[in-house]
Amino acid sequence: MSTRLAIRGADISSLKKSEDFGGRYFDALGRERSALEILKDYGLNYARLRVWVNSPDGYHGLAQLLAMARRLKALEIGLLVDFHYSDSWADPGKQFKPAAWADLDFDGLRRALYAHTREVCAALAAQGTPPQMVQVGNEINHGLLWPEGKLEGADGFDRLAALLKEGARAVRETAPQARVMLHLAEGGNNPLFRGWFDAAAARGVDFDLIGASYYPYWHGSLADLQRNLNDVAARYNRDIVLVETAFPFTAADADGTENVMQFEDWQGCPATPQGQRRMLADILDVLRAVPERRCLGFFWWDATWTAVPGNGWDPANPSLGNNWENQALFDYSSRPLPALELFGG
Repeated sequence: MSTRLAIRGADISSLKKSEDFGGRYFDALGRERSALEILKDYGLNYARLRVWVNSPDGYHGLAQLLAMARRLKALEIGLLVDFHYSDSWADPGKQFKPAAWADLDFDGLRRALYAHTREVCAALAAQGTPPQMVQVGNEINHGLLWPEGKLEGADGFDRLAALLKEGARAVRETAPQARVMLHLAEGGNNPLFRGWFDAAAARGVDFDLIGASYYPYWHGSLADLQRNLNDVAARYNRDIVLVETAFPFTAADADGTENVMQFEDWQGCPATPQGQRRMLADILDVLRAVPERRCLGFFWWDATWTAVPGNGWDPANPSLGNNWENQALFDYSSRPLPALELFGG
């Protein structure tokens, strides 16, 4: 019998907007139900929600986070808050400052990051839904709040460390029970993780958890992932969470917007419902094999982002569709896919 991972989660940041724009979800028997209840029935016990500062579409902000946190608590689902420190997507290729912070100097950016983090975490705590985990930044391989917090130049990591310390301080003051996470993409890239976390540790950055993204079509082989997770867990004496992973269940498109991934087969694993399940099973085998159970679990990204008109990838352009719906955990009839069966174990 396989070892049960402590965290069996999904990023559901798209869910509130999907519901508001008419998205519907059905269980395996065809009964319309809440997506959260369906996920919970399969064994999901954590949800991840991103926070943008002033999103063009009015979503992914504090109001939606508070509402979703109340729903999660009612279902006894833990919460991971994912701070992007941007008005839209932040990832290794873009970490743009919120428009409201554009004219701040570096000290002003430190204060703004602290105040924003504190406001969100304090509001969650005040309504009785404090987070269990908090990411200070999203996929911050190359820093955040560019250009001031970008990893370039001799003092690049000094500046980034100063920003990260402000985020961690805000979490500690408002949600002391929460575990602070630092999150990088490229989960199979051990030189990246070693160099980055060596620099963070040398500068005394405060964190409890190492977060990693791993998409098999971008981030190396499963063996690469295993080597990296095994190494960093021991090297930094920290628990690890795979906070992003996904794989297509089809190469077909559902809404006329070209999907990010549209292959029929990836190195012997087909883009089918069973292929998606097999890929997740292989990834979970890697996580369970990390020594001393230092890998706590995983989050699927973005499990509920089905093709719903108006809920596309560009928050500034509602006419554009979703480029990720073929990697959700609900099929094009909005029914659960076989990969969800793995959330119970």
